[in-house]
Order: sequence, then C-alpha cells, then structure tokens
Amino acid sequence: MAGEPPINPYAPPASDVDSVPAGPAEDAFPKPLFSPRQMLAAAVFGSVFAGVILLQANYRAMARRGDANRTLLLGALASVAFFALMYFLPEKVPTTPISIAAALAFYKLADTMQGAAFSRHRAAQGERQSNWLVFGITLGTAVVLLVSIFLLVFASGGLNDAV
Repeated sequence: MAGEPPINPYAPPASDVDSVPAGPAEDAFPKPLFSPRQMLAAAVFGSVFAGVILLQANYRAMARRGDANRTLLLGALASVAFFALMYFLPEKVPTTPISIAAALAFYKLADTMQGAAFSRHRAAQGERQSNWLVFGITLGTAVVLLVSIFLLVFASGGLNDAV
C-alpha cells in the first residue's frame, strides 16, 4: 500500500531485553499454595482429612504456624468424629451422599478461610502446588484410612461374622 512503511519479515522482534524478568510480586507467598479446588478433590477422593492436610500446608506456606497446628488438631478431631458417625449409622442409611456433603462443606470452609489469600497469591504471580502432589497426598491418606478401617473391623471381630 502506498504511504505505509515496508515490513521486514527478517528483522528481529523489537523488545526490551534489559527489563526485569516477571516474577512473583511482593503480595505472593514465597512457597506455592494449594487451591480450594485441589482441597475439594482431596476431600472427595481421599477423605476430609486429606483436605485438612492441604489446608494446614497452606498455613505453613503462609508462615502461620499456629493456625496450621490448630487446623491439623481440629481437623483430626472432626475427622475422627465423622468416621465414628459413619461407623455407627444404620446399614440402611446411604453413606455416599453424606460423604459428598461433608466434602462440599469442607470446600466451603476452605474457600472462606483461604480463598481470598490464594486469589491474591495467584494474582501476584504466585505459584500453585502440583496436582501430582495432591494426588499423592490423597492416595496416601486413602490407603492409611483403608488400612485403619480394616484393622478396626478385624480387631472388633467383624470379619469372623462373614466367614
């Protein structure tokens, strides 16, 4: 076209190579955080206690050790109470909807407690924890839970009734 400067397709791109590389801003925590959705996945596929582990890991990454310890203690107590409730429910009561409701309630709690901090962390270019780590923690928690239930049933003589 007439009047337009010619474009050289072989010219290097015009960019500022002396600029500071983009990295996490000051609002970001130095360590990666778990998202509330990752906590939900852990609570659904592992147990609510798997979600509690991720919640307390976030508090540790935020350098809030007191909150992390309190979360772990209260989460362990709540998980034991939940498992006891599930154990003593009548056999006619379906447990899957109760477990899903507990996981969703935990998600809402985690989002309320850490959702805003996680959003600020991500907006400031902070890193999110790996989904593979979530998978490993979820799998490990599920295995420990299943072994514990097996041992409790075995110790109470529940397996002898089936034979």
